[in-house]
Amino acid sequence: MSSSTYLDFDLQLTPSPDISIGGYTARVLESPMGEVRGLFQLPFQADEASQFQQQIVPTYTPLPRRQLQEVMKAFGGRLFEALFTGDLLLCLERSLDEASRQQATLRIKLRLLESPALLTLPWEYLYHRRRNLFLCQSTTSSLVHFLELPIPAVSLTITLPLRMLVVIANPTDHFPLDVEREWTNVHSALSDLIQRGLVIVDRLPVATKAALQSALRRQEYHVLHFIGHGDFDEQTQAGMLLFTQENGNADPMLADDLASLLHNERTLRLVLLNACESSQTGSANPFGGVAQTLVQQGAPAVVAMRYPISDDAAITFSREFYAALADGYSVDGALTEARVAIATRLGNGEWGAPQLIMHAKDGILWQVSAQSNTTAIDGTAISQDLGLLTGLMKSALVRSLVATYRADFRAASEQIDRLSYYKDLHDLLHKLQYRCYSVIVQEVQRFPKEDLALDNLLNYEVTLQDIATELQDVAQQAGLAPNETAWIADIVQAQTLLHQALEALDSDGLQRVVRLLRRVLALQPSNINYRLIGSARALRLTQIVESLAAIRDALQQLQVDHARTAQFTTGVDALQKLDASLQALMTEHDQWQEAQRTLGRIEEVMVHDLTELEFSWPDLRTLVTTLCQAHKGEWVDLFCQDRDQLDKAITTQNPVRIRSYFQRYRQRAGNRFFQVDTQLKELCTELRKVGDSLATILKVLE
Repeated sequence: MSSSTYLDFDLQLTPSPDISIGGYTARVLESPMGEVRGLFQLPFQADEASQFQQQIVPTYTPLPRRQLQEVMKAFGGRLFEALFTGDLLLCLERSLDEASRQQATLRIKLRLLESPALLTLPWEYLYHRRRNLFLCQSTTSSLVHFLELPIPAVSLTITLPLRMLVVIANPTDHFPLDVEREWTNVHSALSDLIQRGLVIVDRLPVATKAALQSALRRQEYHVLHFIGHGDFDEQTQAGMLLFTQENGNADPMLADDLASLLHNERTLRLVLLNACESSQTGSANPFGGVAQTLVQQGAPAVVAMRYPISDDAAITFSREFYAALADGYSVDGALTEARVAIATRLGNGEWGAPQLIMHAKDGILWQVSAQSNTTAIDGTAISQDLGLLTGLMKSALVRSLVATYRADFRAASEQIDRLSYYKDLHDLLHKLQYRCYSVIVQEVQRFPKEDLALDNLLNYEVTLQDIATELQDVAQQAGLAPNETAWIADIVQAQTLLHQALEALDSDGLQRVVRLLRRVLALQPSNINYRLIGSARALRLTQIVESLAAIRDALQQLQVDHARTAQFTTGVDALQKLDASLQALMTEHDQWQEAQRTLGRIEEVMVHDLTELEFSWPDLRTLVTTLCQAHKGEWVDLFCQDRDQLDKAITTQNPVRIRSYFQRYRQRAGNRFFQVDTQLKELCTELRKVGDSLATILKVLE
């Protein structure tokens, strides 16, 4: 578990002013133990760093794991002992101890701007022999390359959802990358947040320069993730990323050009470059690399690769890095988690390839604004409060009173059960897609070339079997009509085919499994979601609230057990609020759905004709404006800005601007509809907990 508290160890290296001594002056500008100075002499010959890279990267002849560990410890230990000597070592040790005492992480901020010759050293492998730890693999310390700029990065207050743009560039005239597998892992790592409406991940349809500029113009993003090839020209001292041309061939984008494109994106807080050599820079120009150039031009933080890494390492990195961010880790804390995953699972030295370069002083890239217009519903607390009625029912008078409403309780309990079963099916399909199907697709691509693929597929056969069994159990308990659950037989068949294909090592059989699961996932999640929302709409929660309110009023008149009656009253009041929230969300859901249909109809024809937009816009504008007026927040302000810009474009009859602003408006409407849909599902989860208390009351009445 990473600490949420950080202490800075700010370390600057500058050329020594004493030419006779040479080397570099190492100065701690800030630390828990104050400021100190020391001398750093390069411990390596000119070619030793490149020889070390060849030893640790698996693209060369791989070393046995134990031997590789010894090589990394020896090299990282020499670098550590050359840097941390005398007062510097004492300051570091005491700072680490102080961080441990405070249960904090010591963030080592390495400043090398005035010593560009040191930028190529593999600082990520710093190894502390006495403590037997790599500083970059420990939760007690982290390492960032810090660039101080005239205008410091400030934390951005955002309103969820967080938006990420993924750019996948795989030029046909270069070595192919397993980009689809990595896209699946990025999406899988964030699946829970995506489902909750907290993160939206967009993929650039084609990785051209024009498409990127167009996407950034239409939508504001907080994270940009590039997957592809990078390069560094030693002669010009310039880094670049390889985008694609319309014909699929490579189209290099120089670091300066990319920085110019991203410079005006005020909401962009993090750039992740899963591209080889994207952090490499030259000794003559510290800002020559892609990552360094982007930070110089204002990106608060960039994570980039020092040298080429394997697809497996890139995929493992993305999965763990974003999963840790989703768990609330800081950027450097998430990076540590990704390093540890590569080191322990792949067993090679690629964990040191990623570099974190930033100019955000405290490492905080964004803060989420308070959602003052939402009310938290705690189904567990409501259930506990209502459940106190069973204790009051020990009184024959109270029991008789409650029995009067037995039919209402039974009807509501059955309706909530039905809604809960649809929610179970929804969640199991989500589990199938992100925790089973996506991995099976990846491993089928690697099968039978890689032995590990067979082992993984055998494991996920068990997972698929468990999901199929759970789906069958839910369908049986729910008593749903056969036509509603016929698709479960396809999943059972897929599990059988998977078992047979693995027994026979049949690649074609595995492809049939993928096609069968893909067909289910293409249709059923939306079908189940439709039935889930329909069940919520059919639920007569207001009637049960009225029944419970009548019981509450009677209990107050009977004056039995004042403490329990008061708490039961609290539960009834909270259930009344839940009912009001459910009704409001369903109404808003229906209205946004109507807006989505209208927007979709306009989008279908507006490429050729803007008449439909001009005809539908007045009513659509009124509907969406009314929906927004019920809320507050940055998303509302941005929605209104887009509305006004589209208004102006329609008034001035500017087709280019009309289409551009319409796309932004449509995307924001889609985001809001997704949020409402997600909130409605979350409310159904809380409602299920209330159903447990109703079932208990019915059981006592039997």
